[in-house]
Amino acid sequence: MNNIFNLGRFSKLFIKHTVEHYKSYLMSLTVLVGVMLLGGSFITYLIPGGFMDIGMQSALFMSIFLLAGTIFTSTIFADLGDNKKAMGFLTLPASHFEKFLVAWLYSVVIFVVVFTGSFYLILMFLVYLKPIPEQTPQLFNVFDNVNEAGFTMFLVFALLQSIAFYGAIFFKKLHFIKTAFAFFIGLAILILCNKIILGLLLGRSVLPTMPFGMLRFMENSREKAINLGRNQGDYAMCLIVVLVIVFWLAAYYRLKEKQV
Repeated sequence: MNNIFNLGRFSKLFIKHTVEHYKSYLMSLTVLVGVMLLGGSFITYLIPGGFMDIGMQSALFMSIFLLAGTIFTSTIFADLGDNKKAMGFLTLPASHFEKFLVAWLYSVVIFVVVFTGSFYLILMFLVYLKPIPEQTPQLFNVFDNVNEAGFTMFLVFALLQSIAFYGAIFFKKLHFIKTAFAFFIGLAILILCNKIILGLLLGRSVLPTMPFGMLRFMENSREKAINLGRNQGDYAMCLIVVLVIVFWLAAYYRLKEKQV
């Protein structure tokens, strides 16, 4: 077990990673906060006599959260793209699991906490910047009763993060661009295959749609849509969880294959 995980060794590795990368992480956080602050101020200024509603807040949170999360994750193994840094990383007296876990903690746990805290601080600043007389602006709660929308958002983040995590190890350079390209090509192939298979099963032409999404087809020159039932939707969620675990495991074993 000590060859796989040792708490003392892992703690030293985590501290080493933090000391070596905190400047770049703080710089990235500063840029992200600056973009959100300027963008939020501009949007707030454009809204006459009011503040961003719950829907707009949640849409901004989701879009920035997913984009920033995948970009950050795609850089988490940037050292492997440099031969000198890769040699130092791979020859560290720590197990591959410990190296994997440090990167995973930063790209999942720490990123989610830091991003969520930064987003809410900016929202509260914008409320102070533009107070509304006799009205208390509402801030959306991302953990509101652990609702289905919030759970789905974090599930989508986990899926995109796991793909970006694998791409960060698989590719040596231009991790985000190459991973995004491969992702969209794979997504297009899935949608095409899904359309062909559903068309063969139903014996009619169907409109392109995501696998395990709603069924869309034309009838009497009108578009018809059939949604998944509750149980089938839960099965789709379970499939996404399985895909996330598969990509994390694939990333771990890909890391183990790396050689000096």
